[in-house]
Amino acid sequence: MTYYVNETLRVGSTILLLSSFKIRRVTHKCDGSIKNPFTNVKLSDFDDTGCYCITAAVEDESIQLYDVKQGKHIKTIYSKKYGCDLARFTHRSMNCIYASRKEDDTIRYLSLHDNQYIRYFRGHKGMVNALEVSPIDDMFLSAGFDDTVRLWDLRSNSAQGILNIPSPSLAAFDPAAVVFAVGSQDLQKISLYSMAAYDKEPFLTFDAHTPPGVKWTKLEFANSGQVILLSTDSKAHYLFDAYYGGKIAQVVGHIPLAPRRQSLMSNVSFTVDGRFIFGGSADNKVCIWDTKNISKQLREDGKLYPMTSLDCTQGNAAITAFSPKTMLFASANTELTFWLPDRPEK
Repeated sequence: MTYYVNETLRVGSTILLLSSFKIRRVTHKCDGSIKNPFTNVKLSDFDDTGCYCITAAVEDESIQLYDVKQGKHIKTIYSKKYGCDLARFTHRSMNCIYASRKEDDTIRYLSLHDNQYIRYFRGHKGMVNALEVSPIDDMFLSAGFDDTVRLWDLRSNSAQGILNIPSPSLAAFDPAAVVFAVGSQDLQKISLYSMAAYDKEPFLTFDAHTPPGVKWTKLEFANSGQVILLSTDSKAHYLFDAYYGGKIAQVVGHIPLAPRRQSLMSNVSFTVDGRFIFGGSADNKVCIWDTKNISKQLREDGKLYPMTSLDCTQGNAAITAFSPKTMLFASANTELTFWLPDRPEK
């Protein structure tokens, strides 16, 4: 499977290119269990080079490693003793962290090369529901159902900082890893902390005001660092101003996923440039929203609708993620699917 590196294109060309994405490869695990309709695949992460991605499936307790360039499955690593979820690449080649789902709530640091554990991060007394690696260094954040958010360093077994925040909560780093955000669904608030003073009070807290019963699934900063995306399991996701905290828009136009899918991670994500949002919809579509000149696009009710959508012939795109280096994105439900655009004409 060929692919090419992101290029700087004219605005019109960029929109045409994104609209031309098509499914190029559907991958299956070597044991074939991915065909089981009750095996939910969580597309967890791309590595820094964009050449590899990993998925985690809670049901069969496996981590799957894929070669993105070749569009093929490389390796299955089982975690039958501890269970697995939320696998994330670190910045070291072929190393990842993931959350346990059995025995305890330890976060495990694993070498994918030889299936050896490098370190254990113990401390959570409830299931870890969010795990995010710093974009620039060895720090990472975890949030658990024990009313804590913890800041860790891969080089140390002990947490560097602990925040007591009602669960369920989410966490995210800004692109420069100068700031991190913590969102508490129970409090309906998002707080911003300085990495240089994470033991202090947040320097900004603002209200999210999502409707009752809406489940928050992920926080994500745009690459500009100016916008925060709060994804949910409902008919709307939300964009906030990362500097002042105001709500910018409701991202709508998709159909929420079925309840079985809502237990998965976010089904929306920013493109690398932070301008476009890709997200799955229950009508077998992948919606694309354009956030440029957003004030001119919003309707009177403050809603942002998709500029276009893609047909997903493999079923609902329960989770989407964009490669950090290449013009490629992946979607997952019971299968992992790679998408590529048509090459622009010369």
